[in-house]
Amino acid sequence: MGSTTRRTRRRPRANFTPEQRAEYAARKQADKQAAIAARESAAALLAQRPDLLDPFRIYASRVMGHRTLGNALGMMAQRPDAIRVNSAFFWAREGRAVRSEAQPMCVLARRKGNKIVESENPDTGETEETVEGKWSGWTAERVFDVRDTVPAKKPCEHCGTEPGGTCPGSCAVYVPVVGPVPTREEVAELLDEILRDEGGFDLDFLEAAADGAEDLDDEADE
Repeated sequence: MGSTTRRTRRRPRANFTPEQRAEYAARKQADKQAAIAARESAAALLAQRPDLLDPFRIYASRVMGHRTLGNALGMMAQRPDAIRVNSAFFWAREGRAVRSEAQPMCVLARRKGNKIVESENPDTGETEETVEGKWSGWTAERVFDVRDTVPAKKPCEHCGTEPGGTCPGSCAVYVPVVGPVPTREEVAELLDEILRDEGGFDLDFLEAAADGAEDLDDEADE
């Protein structure tokens, strides 16, 4: 019976130099602040423009996916015309690559896992990773609209566009994947939380948004 070699999965940053680690940490922090600032900016806008509450609800149903309503709010501030949103990793799973010139949207992502500590093995002199406890918290993630992507290694499965080419506007890859439409109350609660330091969200605006507007929830059920 032949021997089996066990391969240990290395983290992408495992070979970073101290300078690269510091640069990566600074970028993550900057992205996190950008995500927070974007949702605060969008919350302030919706508080002044109740007519935008329902359009935001439709937008959120397109871009949220598995992300939070707060992230949908932040994405609206950064890319109000987004159709479908995913990270580069998930786009790769769909056979698509993010354009090198694409500008990312920054969102917050919940992360948890093992605390990895690197130390030198005194017997071998090699640097090894050990697990010391757990961690959980919010970090930043960069995401991209589908229009920032192109077919990667194979032609587009929808329209046949060659790798690296731009799919035509008629391509099915651009069709929004619509999920549940958040309620006005859910949006109001979110705005009230974000704007708490400024006095919260005026619920009279919620009533103003409902006046004369079509019920999007009934529309979504049709």
